[in-house]
Amino acid sequence: MNKNTTSRLVAGETPHASPDVTAAMLQQVIETSLSGICIVDQEGCIAFANASLLAIWGYNLLEVVGKPVTRLWLSPEEGRDCIDHALSAGEWTGTIAARRGDASSFYSRIALSTVHDPGTADVWLLLSCIEAGVKGGTEDAPDHRRSLERAIAAMPARFMDPVAIDPAIDDSFEELGRACGACRVYLALFNDQRTLLGTTHEWCRAGQAPLRGESRNLFKGEPPRWAVRVLKGETVIVNGVSGDGRPEREEREFLERHGATEALMIPLLLNGTVVGFVGCDRDVDGACFADEDVVLLSAAVHIIAGALDRKQSEYVFRESEDLYQIVLDAITDTVTVVDTHLTVLLANDAFVAWCEDLGLETNVVGKDLFTVVPFFPPATRQLYERVIRTGRPLTSERSLVSGDKTMIMREMRIPIFEHGEVARVVTVARDVTAQREIEDLKSKAYAQIERNMEQFALLADHIRNPLQAIMGRAELLDDIETTEKIRQQVQRINGIIDQLDERWGESRKLSMFWRKYS
Repeated sequence: MNKNTTSRLVAGETPHASPDVTAAMLQQVIETSLSGICIVDQEGCIAFANASLLAIWGYNLLEVVGKPVTRLWLSPEEGRDCIDHALSAGEWTGTIAARRGDASSFYSRIALSTVHDPGTADVWLLLSCIEAGVKGGTEDAPDHRRSLERAIAAMPARFMDPVAIDPAIDDSFEELGRACGACRVYLALFNDQRTLLGTTHEWCRAGQAPLRGESRNLFKGEPPRWAVRVLKGETVIVNGVSGDGRPEREEREFLERHGATEALMIPLLLNGTVVGFVGCDRDVDGACFADEDVVLLSAAVHIIAGALDRKQSEYVFRESEDLYQIVLDAITDTVTVVDTHLTVLLANDAFVAWCEDLGLETNVVGKDLFTVVPFFPPATRQLYERVIRTGRPLTSERSLVSGDKTMIMREMRIPIFEHGEVARVVTVARDVTAQREIEDLKSKAYAQIERNMEQFALLADHIRNPLQAIMGRAELLDDIETTEKIRQQVQRINGIIDQLDERWGESRKLSMFWRKYS
């Protein structure tokens, strides 16, 4: 079971993006998530585990892939019960006694949910987890922290659907806000110049004035100190008091506007750049965010950042895909883009028109190449496999037969790499049947000209030989006047033959030039 298969499984194959691209972006989100995530196949074995899960349990990837997932539980029987409950109800959440690779035990908060393989309809499991602490487990933690851990453990599964990120953020904010006792949780994003700040997502407790959709100019004058720190990537707690204990006017104004006594701001980074922050407001006097709460909320922000990064990547891909399609449609040669399974991802107008001329299916995107063009011989698949295996371009020319029509196609296959591996193959093809027919006619014509010229050269020699005999006979005559007349005629004929020889040489050079440059 490879990573592409497991990523495609949880991603599904939506009509909004290429399955391989969506899978690659989703796999990146899973691998960079701070929550531990693993995918369990229909046999109950681990098919994939991200770095966070391996770090929590103390394994490397080779030690867990293909092994029963119940080895993560301290009691395999308890693990079997949890899995059975998830398979019957569709999900299960709870705290388990877990066993690390070194046989030590700890407590982990996990969420199990079922996932259906879009290709086979097999039921798989998605497990997400966070460590709940070694001493005494989660039950010794404050109630709000246990709720916060449960909310974060449920987030990765919620963000699996690439088209439902916005409601996933809203639902997550509500759970996080209720769990940590906040009166408001919101996402605020900077504009490109990072001078305006707008609230795009928000959950607020009843009675709080919503801020969603509002924007404000941060830098009319001296920028607020908290904003400068956030833009530097620092996590900031605003409580109206500066580091030296003096009141901060800007912070007090901020808190009054939000109706809060304290605000936590966690920077949100996309591609290493701070684009905004997730804010959590509290309105209880004397309440403050504990370090453990800040760490957990930062993990939640990291998950949200991964989801937004995936959404942004999909948007950029679709924009690029539209641009590629415009460019491809302007090319007169047929152009197709296939993945490593030979599924057609893109096809230009010339390819669609070619299919239509041959009476083939014209709705080609998303279909197997050999279903679209059923008369492709097995050698075509071998050519694609060679490009995918070697990563080198390949040019070929071959004859194809469709019904009673024979075509000669000249094709160039070019590999496209992602993360060092061939992910797609671009094929540019041209029907050179007419060109080859013309070339064959030219070759036959040149060959005939060569034969004619050779025959002409022989004919000139055949003329000279009798002339020499005539001249020899004339020399034996006693009539000097007659001999002179014959000599003059022979010389005249030889002159004409010499001119023909010169024209033959020029024709020879011209023929060679035509062969070389036509």
